[in-house]
Amino acid sequence: MAEKILVDTDVLIEAFERRNEAILGKLFNYNIYVSYVSLYEYLYGFKYIGKDVVKEKDMLEKVVNIVYPSQDVILKTLEIDVDLSRKGEKIPQADIIIAATAIVLGMPLYTMDLTHFSRLKRYGLKLVTI
Repeated sequence: MAEKILVDTDVLIEAFERRNEAILGKLFNYNIYVSYVSLYEYLYGFKYIGKDVVKEKDMLEKVVNIVYPSQDVILKTLEIDVDLSRKGEKIPQADIIIAATAIVLGMPLYTMDLTHFSRLKRYGLKLVTI
């Protein structure tokens, strides 16, 4: 059985919108999971330029598993968000939700945004470059 991996929005865009064959080839070896936040961010671009969002959503859902927030993800998000706020180290809440999803599910996160996500390793986030 293939390893599970949570994929960030930037990777989704590169793989499925820009058809980056190198990334698509690497993802082929994994069971791909995507946070509902990344799904929203991905579809936002299509909606903004007037493309068929339902078609894109249906296509994406055929090849990835969408993860909707559980109570554990919400609580982990709050824990991280409040801690970062108290330390004056805020990052976008969407990134915190994505990271919390990966942490709670015990999956590594594949992202190209190391600026924000590398700061979340101290909360248990595992990053992967493939």
